[in-house]
Amino acid sequence: MPMSNEQDNEPLSRRALGLGMAATGLGAMAVWGAQPASAAADPTAHTIDVTDHGAKGDGVSDDSDAIRAAVTAAIAGRSGGVVKKEIFFPPGNYRVTKKDTLMWSPTNGKADQIFGLRFRGCGPRVTNVFFDTDFAATADPRENNLITAAVRLRYTYFEDMSFSSTNPNNRFAYFWSVDALTGQPQFPEYGFGQNQYFVYRNIEWKGTWDRVIGIDGDHEANNNSEHHFILCSTDTKSAYTDAFLHCGISSPADRNQQNQFLNYFMLSCNFAVAKGDFFRFDRGGSINVLGGSWSTVNDAELGPQDIRYFYMPLPNGEMTATRLHVNGVRFEPKGEKHKIIDCNWNNGSVTFTSCSDMAAIQRSTAADFNLHRYAADSGRLPIVRYQDCILGGYHLVDAAGSSLTNGKMIYEGCRFYHTSTAVSTTTGSAFLRYKSAPARYAFRDSWATPDVSG
Repeated sequence: MPMSNEQDNEPLSRRALGLGMAATGLGAMAVWGAQPASAAADPTAHTIDVTDHGAKGDGVSDDSDAIRAAVTAAIAGRSGGVVKKEIFFPPGNYRVTKKDTLMWSPTNGKADQIFGLRFRGCGPRVTNVFFDTDFAATADPRENNLITAAVRLRYTYFEDMSFSSTNPNNRFAYFWSVDALTGQPQFPEYGFGQNQYFVYRNIEWKGTWDRVIGIDGDHEANNNSEHHFILCSTDTKSAYTDAFLHCGISSPADRNQQNQFLNYFMLSCNFAVAKGDFFRFDRGGSINVLGGSWSTVNDAELGPQDIRYFYMPLPNGEMTATRLHVNGVRFEPKGEKHKIIDCNWNNGSVTFTSCSDMAAIQRSTAADFNLHRYAADSGRLPIVRYQDCILGGYHLVDAAGSSLTNGKMIYEGCRFYHTSTAVSTTTGSAFLRYKSAPARYAFRDSWATPDVSG
């Protein structure tokens, strides 16, 4: 029976709306813009499942071709360069034996940009990709990678997976960016363009690698920027021939443009390492770390190994790149060959706030562990500042203080676990040691160390 005009003009109560929705079912859903359950639940609407392309995930079968077929299908369905479907890995152990399985680069001299590519699993160790190769060592950074992306990837996501390797020559990803093909380009076959904006969320890298992430470009390098590590981890067997992340690989001393590789963010990550360098920045920088637990490992099989969490081997006077800010990280060095930072920058700033690095070295012999080193190249330091930190071992300025003209070592509100003496030369036993003639330092409001400056 038709409703009267009087009824039409009455406001609709929440209860009446709920009853009407229940009564009218799909019709009411359509009014509110909802999709029928069958369409909303269709797993193929926005997802490409690698098992639909033949991947087994049984840890035995070679899933390389099946996974590459899934990636090919995803990028073939682009609209305006934008990928419409994510690549999904159900729970399983996916064995990969071939390079460039997750991404490759066209070699016809033209860039082929891909926007919004997403790799998603069901959680670290629930979804695991095992890079199982017999690759030999090579100096060519484009070889031995799961991902080789030359001027190709923008807004790329990796989520909820583990990647593992037992070959010290394996690499996870190599990103190459250049703005133009002028002069003598190193790799003209890729054309020109950029990689930019990567998110690694809840990703674990396990085992032995040459390098996990390589960031590179020639004299026209640009971008390769914005790498976000969120809730990521490495296992206690993690060992690197080169580094976990190496920024500026090809001729970095001669390629100042590599300083365009900027903006790295690590949020609440747990990074363990048994061998090698973790973050190596020959060029580029602007590094931001917030929270997490970073622990070095004395592996019984490997024996004592050199380990550095932050390694900056070049002076690199570009102050827009030479910036490191670490906040709220618990570092756990465990031996005299382990360093939190080994820094040759002669410009910019290094800041540690509310950090601790003495958790695993609460013993008297650790007083002579040099955990933080600054080279002070050409008479210059960055502005180095430690605020509200608990620090163990000693810090080294590997230069004569009398030669310094710029920069400073500043400690505010810190506690020094092994000594209350602020400054000495390397022949002394103070917390901050210089090769000779200490200068350009300040200690303020420390737990037990008197205020002093020079």
